[in-house]
Amino acid sequence: MKHNYHFLSFSLLCLFLLLGLSERVQATHIVGGELELQYLRNQGSANYRINLNLYFDELNGNPGAEDPTTNVYVFRKSDNRLMGIVTLPLVNRQAVSYSNPDCSISSLSTRLIRYSSDVSINTGAFNDPQGYYMVWERCCRNGTINNIQNPGAAGSVFYLEFPALVQNNNLFVNSSPVFRPLKGDYICINKPFTFDFGAADPDGDSLSYKLVTPYNGYSTSQLPSPPATASSAYPEVRWASGINLTQVIPGPRPLRVDAQSGLLTVTASQTGLYVFSVEVSEHRKINGRYQRIGLVRRDFQFKVIDCPVNNPPKLMMRQKGANSFYTEGSLVTLSKTDSKCVDLFITDRDANQRVRILPLTGNNQNMVITPQEVLIRNPGDTVKAQICFEPCAAPNGRTVTISLLAVDEGCPQGLEDTLRIRLQMEADPNLPPDVQTDLPDNKATVKVGQALAFNVTGTDPEKGFVSLEAVGRGFTLAQAGMTFAPVSGTATVTQKFQWTPQCSQVRNQEYVIDFIVTDTYCDLKQRDTVTVRLTAIPETNNKPSVRTTLTNPLIEMVLSVDGQQTPLVEFDAIASDTDPDLLKLALQGLGFDWKAMGMQFEDKSGRGPLTSPFSWKPGCAVLNGQPEATFVLDFLTEDNSCLPDRYDTTRVTLVVKDSPANYDIAIPNVFTPNNDGKNDVFSIPALPADNCAEQFRKIEIYNRWGRVVYSSTNRDFVWDGTGYSSGQYFYLIDYSKRQYKGQITLIRQ
Repeated sequence: MKHNYHFLSFSLLCLFLLLGLSERVQATHIVGGELELQYLRNQGSANYRINLNLYFDELNGNPGAEDPTTNVYVFRKSDNRLMGIVTLPLVNRQAVSYSNPDCSISSLSTRLIRYSSDVSINTGAFNDPQGYYMVWERCCRNGTINNIQNPGAAGSVFYLEFPALVQNNNLFVNSSPVFRPLKGDYICINKPFTFDFGAADPDGDSLSYKLVTPYNGYSTSQLPSPPATASSAYPEVRWASGINLTQVIPGPRPLRVDAQSGLLTVTASQTGLYVFSVEVSEHRKINGRYQRIGLVRRDFQFKVIDCPVNNPPKLMMRQKGANSFYTEGSLVTLSKTDSKCVDLFITDRDANQRVRILPLTGNNQNMVITPQEVLIRNPGDTVKAQICFEPCAAPNGRTVTISLLAVDEGCPQGLEDTLRIRLQMEADPNLPPDVQTDLPDNKATVKVGQALAFNVTGTDPEKGFVSLEAVGRGFTLAQAGMTFAPVSGTATVTQKFQWTPQCSQVRNQEYVIDFIVTDTYCDLKQRDTVTVRLTAIPETNNKPSVRTTLTNPLIEMVLSVDGQQTPLVEFDAIASDTDPDLLKLALQGLGFDWKAMGMQFEDKSGRGPLTSPFSWKPGCAVLNGQPEATFVLDFLTEDNSCLPDRYDTTRVTLVVKDSPANYDIAIPNVFTPNNDGKNDVFSIPALPADNCAEQFRKIEIYNRWGRVVYSSTNRDFVWDGTGYSSGQYFYLIDYSKRQYKGQITLIRQ
């Protein structure tokens, strides 16, 4: 289910809440709870999840107080402004289990009621650097609580602070710390008690813990669920006489929380029901220093009862053949010939107690306890067990301390006894491993393109655990194109080395590779190394060649734009090699981009011979306004050998010229349109031909008053003077760069 924040006016908000109060029942016997704010990734439009965990007294609580929905209020810290309300539906209810279900008692049963919703938050509206907080208020707590005043009318406030969701114009991804699941355990008077109250942070932020006075808030028994009130300091519960933060649960070891782990410890001296609150703060390194970015409070309560008497077990050890039990602090020395097993003795003054023996030493696989659980049938009986040590329990003759724990099944937590044994074992010899290759003389010269492969074998004569790796001196195997995967196993391991050198691996010095086998025995490592020397050399090679199908590498072309066909040059470029090498055939223009000039050619690669056609139909643009232009083309080929003599070039020169034109022309100055076949019209058949430099544009004929009487853009124009009388006329012949002007006389006879 997804909800949005509701941004309401304060008047409408109050009306909304007051209308719902008549239907709510007083939630008596609240045990505790907390809020959670979790950032969601890839959840569509919902980007956060808000959870409310309410712990409720299953035996004494009012079932009618279990609301189908509840409201969480969000405020801005800087000015306590209401930012929105989130309505959370009830999604789950379950019993809170005991650490040991067999230790349950009829007077203590707790239920978890969870409310939750995925919401879409306008993160841009949450950018205040002082951050925000969300609260939930409700009355009332258990009336039998002993360490606060008037507990039956005391309210609960679940409180969570979170940072700005947008910082420096970027989304600040953060989720609140999440407390670990609770257990419904109780405390036995005058018995040490520990309880994991730690949290996990989804973002990996650093966490710190402290005891705080629980909030009371503004709820009352008459108004159990009021609209949340913004506050910089919520009212706290009032401690009972003699109770404070250093004596929340009184006793020789009052309630404490470890600042780093959140572990609760207490030895209580008085029975009763005790409420407390733990605050966990999250810290993140920002701009080089750790800053607190948020916090969460969890309220809870512990019941202290007068439990049946339970005596702790007693754990003792005796070496085989010894007459007395081991005294802590003394040294147990085992020679090579001694048994590596010693006897354990477990006793307990309580009958029918099962006692487990657990190793507390980190490297537990180096010892075997048999059996790991014993039964004390009668008070004071002693049961025998055995612990056997592997050689690595005390490796290489060193002295180590082996810690063993005996735990009975007392309630609510088993009582225990610890035995610490100082142990020294005479070191067993460890023979070094051996590494070899099947490459003759551990040396090879390899031609480019040829494959080299050989096996490397590492062996431990004592059939222990070995690992095999390869290390290049001054280079990595991957850089040289070599393949060898590290491998490990028992007794013997074999791995294949492979190399097909390429041209880039040819160099003036050899490749030196160390193959190292490592024998790990306990925490001591022994190694053996074999060194292989490899050299990459190029193949023998014949020089490739490139040619064209032209008989003359110099081609001259004359352009014409006066109705003649534009010249076209076509030929093939051919690359070949007497060796079966891979070839490349390419074209390069000397000082110009041949593609921009409209030349057609395709670079090719593959085994020879390679043929690629060249064609070009130049236009006036290639002259760039000049009467002549020269284009030099280099056709290149290269084979895939590593030798310097792997290239060849052939050159073709293309000369493009503009067509010539004679601009000295004879223009007639008189014509007689009398149909005698002589000078009947005005025309100029000998006009200069068009070329790239000059093109005919138009002719215009004017009368003596400057009015155009004839105009044409056809170089083959003809004016017969129709409609015009005898007299002098003036002509203008316009070319792209020059003009011809003169007089023409029309004579009618």
